[in-house]
Amino acid sequence: MASSIQCPVCGMAVDPQTAPSASYDDQTYSFCSEECRERFVADPGSFVGNTGS
Repeated sequence: MASSIQCPVCGMAVDPQTAPSASYDDQTYSFCSEECRERFVADPGSFVGNTGS
């Protein structure tokens, strides 16, 4: 049985086996929808906690 994880954009539970995904900073992230994936790809740092300087 696959475990579910949270979409980094909206927090919904997703199945990483079937969910859309994208990579950022050598990490793969899974999303509940293509819309959340597109939002993440446009500005990944805002969803993974990078604060810059």
